[in-house]
Amino acid sequence: MKRINVIDLDNTLIPYDSFRVLVKNELKKFSIKIWLLTFLRVARIISAMDFKKSVIGYFLVSYNSVFFTKFAKRVYSDIDKEVLNIIKSNTNSNTINILISASPDFYVKELIALLGWEGKGSYFDENKNFINLFGEKKIFWLKENFNRNLYDYFFAISDGNSDKQLLSLFQKSILWEKK
Repeated sequence: MKRINVIDLDNTLIPYDSFRVLVKNELKKFSIKIWLLTFLRVARIISAMDFKKSVIGYFLVSYNSVFFTKFAKRVYSDIDKEVLNIIKSNTNSNTINILISASPDFYVKELIALLGWEGKGSYFDENKNFINLFGEKKIFWLKENFNRNLYDYFFAISDGNSDKQLLSLFQKSILWEKK
C-alpha cells in the first residue's frame, strides 16, 4: 500500500501567505478591479470567501499560464528548506507527497509540477462552484482522491488550527509554527 504525506503551502512550506502576495502585487499594478474588491472586503461589504472567489475569477480571465508559472517559480524559490527536509525525512520510494492548499489552483498546480508532487488548490468545479480547500474541505478532497482504504495516511504538516482535524488522520503530524 502506498503511503501519503500531506503538506500545507502557506505559512508551512513557504513562510508567507502566497495569495496575499499575489493580491498585493496586483494592487501595486493599480488594477482597478482588485482595488475595488479590496475596498469592498476591507469595508466588510463582501465576505472573505466572496473576495477570494472574485479575485481568483479575475486572475483566471486576466492572465495566462505563463503568468501563473512565473508566480509558481517565485513561490518555489521561497520554499522553507527546514520544512522541505522534514518532508524528505518522511518520504521514501513508496510515498506520494500531496500539497493541499486554500491558495488558488492556477498557481498551486504549477508549483506541484515543479515539486514533482500531487495535490490541489482552491478551484472552480465543472459547475462553476467555487471550492475553497480550507479546513474540512481539504479532508473531503483528500478522501475523495486518496481513499483511506487504498493509502496509508503517514505524515502531514500544516501551520493552521483549521487543519488540526486533517493532521489527526495521519500516523505522524506536525502543527508547524513559523520561527
